[in-house]
Amino acid sequence: MSRIKVMDQALANLIAAGEVIERPASAVKELVENAIDAGASRISIEIERAGSRLISVIDDGCGMDREDAHTALELHGTSKLVRAEDIETVATMGFRGEALPSMAQVSRFIMRTREKNSAEGIEITVEGGKILSSIPCGTPAGTSIRVENLFFNTPARKKFMKSAATEEHHIEEAVTLLALANPGIGFELRMDGRLAFSLPKSTLSGRMRELFGRRSCAELIEVEHREGALSISGFIGIPGISRSSRREQRFFVNRRPVESATIARALRDGYGTLTEPGRYTPALLFMELPVGEIDVNVHPAKREIRFRSEFGVIRAVSAAVSSALRNWGAGNNDDDDDTADDDDAIITSSRSTIQEPAKQILSSQPATGSLEKNFNLLLDSAGVNWHVEEKYSQPEFEFEQATVPSLRDTPIAHNNVPVVQAENNAPAAPVREIQGFWPERILGIYDNTYLLAEGDGGLLLIDQHAAHERIMFERLLDSWKNGQEASSQGLLIPETIELPRGLLTLLMRNLDFFQALGFSFASAGGLAVIVSALPLNLKSRRPLDELITDMLNGLLDENYTPGDLEAVARAACHAAVKAHDELTVAGAEQLLKDLRNCRQGTLCPHGRPTMITLSMREIEKRFGRR
Repeated sequence: MSRIKVMDQALANLIAAGEVIERPASAVKELVENAIDAGASRISIEIERAGSRLISVIDDGCGMDREDAHTALELHGTSKLVRAEDIETVATMGFRGEALPSMAQVSRFIMRTREKNSAEGIEITVEGGKILSSIPCGTPAGTSIRVENLFFNTPARKKFMKSAATEEHHIEEAVTLLALANPGIGFELRMDGRLAFSLPKSTLSGRMRELFGRRSCAELIEVEHREGALSISGFIGIPGISRSSRREQRFFVNRRPVESATIARALRDGYGTLTEPGRYTPALLFMELPVGEIDVNVHPAKREIRFRSEFGVIRAVSAAVSSALRNWGAGNNDDDDDTADDDDAIITSSRSTIQEPAKQILSSQPATGSLEKNFNLLLDSAGVNWHVEEKYSQPEFEFEQATVPSLRDTPIAHNNVPVVQAENNAPAAPVREIQGFWPERILGIYDNTYLLAEGDGGLLLIDQHAAHERIMFERLLDSWKNGQEASSQGLLIPETIELPRGLLTLLMRNLDFFQALGFSFASAGGLAVIVSALPLNLKSRRPLDELITDMLNGLLDENYTPGDLEAVARAACHAAVKAHDELTVAGAEQLLKDLRNCRQGTLCPHGRPTMITLSMREIEKRFGRR
């Protein structure tokens, strides 16, 4: 009996549909790309229940007649490719003709379309790949598509969808990428009746301000570079501005949003030593090159592409980034005073005080000291009594025949509050009895990242970031777990930050849960948020906007479900001391003490080890003593 059988066509169609439509955001992306290819000047998107109930996309493009509408619902029904040679010259967003039949295969699908010179349109209803009706209808010129009850007949696919918050963010990001690539098209996005954004036709700089805010745009440097037929333009973050993930690195090739490890590598090469290990600088890079130099037919969802000359692309992008950084560091990007009022210009950061420390990395000009002078005047005018404490001195470690990097003479702090400190008049916490191998005494610090300690029977390496994450995580959870009101520390001067629209939406829809952990946020209009309080145990010297951005990105990585306070607490641990942050002797010892009192001190909240051990037996074996 034969074990190999020909797959049923209906099952084959479902598998093919799953490759193209991975999640609701995939359907949104494909429908919006079709609208762009149709020459639309305005595209409206409506979403219900993160796309599982409804995805509606309406455009004012060229529309279709009856014959083309039916053909478009057939597998590989397309007007983009006629001959095999056309694959090498694809210039449109879509070209396979798989998107519409794939969506119709896994949903209830309703399409209304009309050409501009036609008296009537056509409405086609499909469910699970079967056409239920095809009737004439009255409809505006263009195309309107409703995808209802997505994945109703593929429960396995529906089961593996992420939380509503995560799926909504993927949808917003998909629309954001296409809106950035096509600023000459108006976009409107609604989520469960709420207007997420309405973007009129604009320039690229105007669209960036609408999506990211003026302050975020002020932290960008313009990039402009050409090598032969390859043209590179866009914006990159100033040195010192970084994120915990690559979410804000967006790449476009011939206006197509792509994921490219090649471009990401070239971007990092361009920054060289100006980026921290494990951190990622924001970037918005557009590349234009002949269509014959790229292969867009390497991924079912067209997310990835292949370059004919990968090395040439790496060299060009790296050179473009390096050149932009050099020009900015030399002060070549300074604009006239009226530039900030120009709606068509991105506000470069050469005059922004937040960027001066980073700019000094690239410039030999001395600091003016005006920031300190202005701060002193602010305190004096407010009638605040203040004084500068004497520099804190501390004992140094003593080592025999060893050299250790010098340690900071002041603790890491947020608003001059040490990272780790005991509450005033609070009874000392009892030291937990630890069974097994545990660090007892710090010997030194390696690379401002790892604490070297000795314990009974050997040596230990402690990751200071992972250890501090565990400490902060347990303290944040302890502040609310038994119905206790979270302890907050109010900021002396509330700070206003700006967030990208997607992250702002995530924050505003979950304010109650952040409040439960001790945060205090309030909308200030537009993309601005006022931060007036932080959890008592959340102390960091990092910029507040960077901290909040990392925290929200961390929530998305957690597959956050509203009400999951443990996920919020894990995300908030982005405030922990980072690798290469300098610790004092006292700070390192206190970190070790607090780690000992944690319920699970050997793992960080994300499951990574806080320490590794090197037993005496292993050391002696390495030296040939055993």
